Amino acid sequence: MMSLRRIKYFSVLARQLHFGRAAEELGITQSALSQQIKALERELGVGLMVSRGVKGAELTKAGIVLLEGAEQLLALHDSLSDRIREAAEGNGGTLNLSYSLSGASLGQRDLVDEFRRRYPDVRINADSGCTANNLGLLRSGAVDAAFVRETSRSPEIESLLLAEEELVVVLPRGHHLASAVRLAPQALRGEPMAMWPRRLAPELHDRIVEQIWGASAPLIVQEEPDYENLCLFVAGGEALAVMDRRVAQRYSPSGTVVRRFTSPVPTTKIAIAWRSAEQEPVVRRFVAVARENRARLIESGRVPLGAAAG
Repeated sequence: MMSLRRIKYFSVLARQLHFGRAAEELGITQSALSQQIKALERELGVGLMVSRGVKGAELTKAGIVLLEGAEQLLALHDSLSDRIREAAEGNGGTLNLSYSLSGASLGQRDLVDEFRRRYPDVRINADSGCTANNLGLLRSGAVDAAFVRETSRSPEIESLLLAEEELVVVLPRGHHLASAVRLAPQALRGEPMAMWPRRLAPELHDRIVEQIWGASAPLIVQEEPDYENLCLFVAGGEALAVMDRRVAQRYSPSGTVVRRFTSPVPTTKIAIAWRSAEQEPVVRRFVAVARENRARLIESGRVPLGAAAG
């Protein structure tokens, strides 16, 4: 197998065509360079250089062919070495990430775009899923980080709260509560509701129910797998739905209205989660960017941490 070191020596000599200058560039003696070139010729079984006096040289036909491949090989080696160093330092590599299903409306892309800007050499493989699915992917190692709708209570998963999102209610336009400017949570008790299945995000589901219905249970007449279908069901006039304000503004079709709640405003959470034992530099850098840019998710229409909308 050809030595990369000898290939490099040969490449420099082929460019200089002068043993003295090539040896000086390489930082070795002229005799050492000559010995390395002879060793490379023995490995290949062909002559690579034709001597022109004591210091001069020219390439044989075999040497010309080797030079073409040597330059490509050395460039590939340098590129691979750079990528390995970048991955070790967290500047390169791959980040496997899963968005929350409501991520497009909750500013998760803002954070990811900032990370891409800082670390353009990191390849991001993105997927999306509900919170329960994302946590399962984290635990299995299928993803490195995931956006979730509640902070983790599991010792093997760490999480960072990014922002709180205001909850609103989506109603059919002709509903008797639609004329109110704001609604007290108690107004929804006894009203037919559409929600997504609890198994998709148990903690988020329970947080919403606790804030709106307290110790009582909502009257759920329909379950839909996502917010878009919830809004479409509401438009049919048979139920109401509670969801994040930005999500409602994105998916509510004509025939529905969105109403905010009275203070204290109920909220949901958006967080980033990763494995507690995670040591990969690229993941630690992503979490660091998340810590620095939490405020990017708290935009107009959202409730800052610890505050209530008026």
